[in-house]
Amino acid sequence: MAQPGASTGWLPDNALSGLMLRTLVPTSDGLLWVGTDDGVYRYDGTHLVSINALRRGGAALPAVPCNFLLPLPDGQLWLGTEAGLYRFGPTGVLQALPLPSPGGSSSIIESLALGAGERIWVSQSHGGLQAYTFTGQKTGPLLNADKLVEAWSAPDGSLWLVNDGDTRQLSATGQVLGEWHLAPLANLRPVYDPRGRPWLLSSGAAYRPYANGRLVKQWCWDNQATEEALQLLRSATGPTVLLPRQALQLEWTTGADPRLRLRFGLPLPPWPTAVWHGQLRADGVGHWWVFDTGTRGCWHREAAPVFIHALPGPGGNPYSVRTSVRLPNGRLLVSSYEAGLLTQAADSPLAPLRRWAAATLPAGNAPVLMGVVPAPLGPGGDWLVAGAYPLLRFNTHSGKFNHLPISGQALNEPGVRSLVRDSTTGVVWAGTQQGLLYYDAAAQVYRSYTVPGQSANTRPPLAGQTIEAVCPDGRGRLWLATPEGVMRLTLATGQREEFGPNEPAPHRVAVDGARCLYLAPDGNLWVGTRAHGLAVIDPAGRAREALSLGQGLPNASVATILPSAGGYLWLGTYQGLVRYQPASGQLAVFTTAQGLLSDECNAVAAYTDPRDSSLLVGGVAGLHRIYPNQVPAASTVAPRLLLTSYTALGTAAEASHTRYLLATDQLPALRLGPNMPLVDLHLALTNSLDPSRARYAYRVRGWLADRWLGLGTTPQLRLQGLPPGQYTVEIRGESSEGVPTANVVRLPLTVTAEWWNRPLTWVLAALAASAGVYGWQRSRLRQLRRENELRARLAADLHDEVGSLLTRVTMQAELLRELHQGPPARLATLVDDSRAAASTVRDIIWSVDAGADTLGALVDRIRDHLDATARATGRDLLFHDEDLPLMQDQPLPPTVRQHTYLIFKEAVNNALKYAEPGAPIWVSLGYTPLLELTINSTGGVEGVPGRAGQGLRNMRQRAALLRAELVVGPVPGGWQVRLRQLP
Repeated sequence: MAQPGASTGWLPDNALSGLMLRTLVPTSDGLLWVGTDDGVYRYDGTHLVSINALRRGGAALPAVPCNFLLPLPDGQLWLGTEAGLYRFGPTGVLQALPLPSPGGSSSIIESLALGAGERIWVSQSHGGLQAYTFTGQKTGPLLNADKLVEAWSAPDGSLWLVNDGDTRQLSATGQVLGEWHLAPLANLRPVYDPRGRPWLLSSGAAYRPYANGRLVKQWCWDNQATEEALQLLRSATGPTVLLPRQALQLEWTTGADPRLRLRFGLPLPPWPTAVWHGQLRADGVGHWWVFDTGTRGCWHREAAPVFIHALPGPGGNPYSVRTSVRLPNGRLLVSSYEAGLLTQAADSPLAPLRRWAAATLPAGNAPVLMGVVPAPLGPGGDWLVAGAYPLLRFNTHSGKFNHLPISGQALNEPGVRSLVRDSTTGVVWAGTQQGLLYYDAAAQVYRSYTVPGQSANTRPPLAGQTIEAVCPDGRGRLWLATPEGVMRLTLATGQREEFGPNEPAPHRVAVDGARCLYLAPDGNLWVGTRAHGLAVIDPAGRAREALSLGQGLPNASVATILPSAGGYLWLGTYQGLVRYQPASGQLAVFTTAQGLLSDECNAVAAYTDPRDSSLLVGGVAGLHRIYPNQVPAASTVAPRLLLTSYTALGTAAEASHTRYLLATDQLPALRLGPNMPLVDLHLALTNSLDPSRARYAYRVRGWLADRWLGLGTTPQLRLQGLPPGQYTVEIRGESSEGVPTANVVRLPLTVTAEWWNRPLTWVLAALAASAGVYGWQRSRLRQLRRENELRARLAADLHDEVGSLLTRVTMQAELLRELHQGPPARLATLVDDSRAAASTVRDIIWSVDAGADTLGALVDRIRDHLDATARATGRDLLFHDEDLPLMQDQPLPPTVRQHTYLIFKEAVNNALKYAEPGAPIWVSLGYTPLLELTINSTGGVEGVPGRAGQGLRNMRQRAALLRAELVVGPVPGGWQVRLRQLP
């Protein structure tokens, strides 16, 4: 497939280039329809959809060539194919219409034209010309016409029939008003001037037709042309003539006698075939589409003159540009990486660039110039220039370069970033990677900037600072761009004002990575950054961000800033050239679609040519000359956002389906559910010169706080994974120039879930769970109540029956001992055993008594045991309750108080056995609300190994059941048992 030259501005359309196109027409909704060798398709700029996929009724269109498409004002689309005549209605019904001559030898439709009075003129090969109503009914007589090239209804109501070799004008009733001939294979195409007079155009000239077939040539644009077939586009301002190698845009002159003249011409893409079957079509937003019906391929571009001209390099090869400037002799000097130093003749602004063989940068230097001061300020009238490293002098006549020294420094490559002259003082300043330098003309050396009056031994204030750009303000100050931000340096005092992301307001602004500066006449300083777009600092020192990615900037890195008439700023970025008007906020992005060799612009590579005020912008593929006054006016038609189709994807393949929307369709109500978990929405941005760079965003009202989410340049939105509920999906778009769409697409969305995943199900499940927990709690309370009643009854029974029995036994044993009835030793043992049994029973009663499940009951029980033991042994058993609360009605689980009490008893018993005789025993109980029990005794440390018997093992087991920590061991002066309940 042929590829056009990049500089022509023609871009191949990837989707359409794979088809054999026959015709192309726009419709009122902004979409394109194309007729091809195998049928008809709708095109939204991204997707091609066959008319049979859009059809909702009627017979399918056969896979035959379609040569003509005619959209009607009421939304119909008429199709002229090689298998007959069809119309596609707004509701999607495709209908075959009767031919003008049903019995004719051919079914090929030769032309379609919209006539006056809501009539459609249809020409059938070997069948004649017939008028139809909008409803598809024939009206009027069948006219004799064969091998028509075109049928055209003129503004005056007449009908023009164009054949190869002759052209006829008919009245509305079919009467021949005139006939004209030129050459056997040539055709004359009619156009009307602003006064309503007819003209006939051939492939080389314009004629005025008169009676009796007389033609008078009025203007010729190609005297050497051989008259041949002609393609023509008509417009109110003037026709466009399509020739085999170029398209000529003509225009009407003003005045009482309008004449045609050439407005501009555009070269066409090269074609792979020798035979020309070219077609030129226009859409509704100022785009031309060109294709050849004999081969595959389709290109498009703006219907405007070329205002970006790529300047060819040596041998036609790409070359990356850094600097360009006019020499004293008028030639243009261009510094490039690959090709070295190039020049262009003074009188040929669009001529190719040629190498300047005599001009060679010094050995070891970078291959490009980083800055040029076009004034004879150096020794012998040389210019001051800078490579990427050394500072140089340049003889503009011989092309010779020589080094210039830096005072106090060896020739050690300071890394020059910019070189500018202060137009007020004449001082030349150099921004380098090692600081700020200036040129001392008297000594012919560069020196580091120092504050006036500063000691010569003092380090320069900006030493070691990387300075990307220098911009004098003409009032004794310099604006400096640095990696950290922007500073304003007062030269007389060395005072610096800093601007950057870490500075206080109003100096806070994202200008870190500043790389280029432009001081406008109104005092505003414009700052291009590496990653934050464009910023501005006003004369009062207030800084703000001016242009970012979200505002239409194609890339956040601004490499160059150049002004032009009308208050425009031209910004070179890594993804196109931007024209920005701060006063109105108007923005336009120019790319390879408008003639750039590459979208990537280089830093320090923009220059205003003083000869014609054109702009020279260098990029990685070459240098471009731009004429700002030839830029076409921005479109007044706002872009529109369309939903062209949506695809519902189901869990089963057979449930998935795609629905294509027509212009008359209402927007659908979307549903997501268990069997249809996701939906893809396909979008199109119409009335946009570059839809591939359009940007989209969406939000789902009722989800994620209604936040807008970006889709980038992808015209598709996938909806999935939303929680069940009712939502509204909103989608918006904006063109590549940042112009928002005139509409926002709004779609209702219902999301359902499986029965077990629905809110009602969860509510019912929560209620059931709550009821279950409540029932379990009630059952548990009843069980606890029964257990407590049983424990209380058991305690009462033990107290009343067993307790009283043991009490009587004890009393009888004591009585026998007092009466000396029996052996004294045995009576004493009986008394002790009965007392011990009674104590044990009391412990059991206390342990099972539900009324003793409190902290106070435990404390009382411990006190009772200590008192009884102290009376029985005569030892001092001391109880410390300082760590207990005043109110001791806190509940304790039965197991906690039981195990704690038993551990207490065992520990006290051990202390009585092994402590030093007569020594006191200290017992301490704390509650935090975790229990902590401590028993301290003195002496008896030597007997430790023998004390670790069954009692200690029992204590450890009980501590484990309590989830408590038990520490048993020696302490200074004695022994300690410490029980601490863990959280």
